[in-house]
Amino acid sequence: MRHSRQDQKRLLALVHIAKKDLALEDESYRSLLHRIAGQNSARGMTEKQLNDVLAEFKRLGWEKSPRKKRYVAANRASVRKIFVLWGSLRDHLACKGSRAGLRVFVERMTGVSDPNFLDDQKAQQVIEALKAMQKRKRA
Repeated sequence: MRHSRQDQKRLLALVHIAKKDLALEDESYRSLLHRIAGQNSARGMTEKQLNDVLAEFKRLGWEKSPRKKRYVAANRASVRKIFVLWGSLRDHLACKGSRAGLRVFVERMTGVSDPNFLDDQKAQQVIEALKAMQKRKRA
């Protein structure tokens, strides 16, 4: 039963996201709900009704956007400092400070594919290089 309630909450959230993404005005949204599920509010709908409403949104062109990849925070201070320095250079970099750009920079400089895999000595090399880049950008 609890699983069903969680599914219902997830579906309700998707309905609200779809409404926002499709830029539906309140009157149009409620009209659609009434036409599809016979109710003026999504809150009291069953899972089937919510699924029907989502199917209608999909028919209207709404697509669920994929989740953004979340990165785990670095656990070492030197690696976190690399991320901060890289982010501070964002406006001056061709890659706009992307994580992929940082990985390419680190690999080119140290031969290590990701900043999280750097030992302390190589991390310090990268930090010094980023500091030098900051100095050049300020001058």
